[in-house]
Amino acid sequence: MKKAAAKGEMTTTIAHDEIDEHLAAFAARKQFVSVAMNMGWQLGLTVIIPVIIGVKLDDHFHTSPSYTLAALMIAAGGAVLVVKNMINQVNREQQEEK
Repeated sequence: MKKAAAKGEMTTTIAHDEIDEHLAAFAARKQFVSVAMNMGWQLGLTVIIPVIIGVKLDDHFHTSPSYTLAALMIAAGGAVLVVKNMINQVNREQQEEK
């Protein structure tokens, strides 16, 4: 170590590894927050819009839960598609990083 210090070389590879780990953890957190926020508003719209439409149709046609339940089923299918698309997107982003 004294020889390396005399030559002016850096012997802090451990510090570089720790920095790389912190940067990788920060990038993973950033990706998680981005995906969570994106999926959150998509799921919100996917569920809220059909349910509101179902409630309005039930009010208009005086059929109590039928259109709302049908809209809820459509919303559940849409939510599954949103989650599936998000998983595929994250997998593609991780493949591009490698």
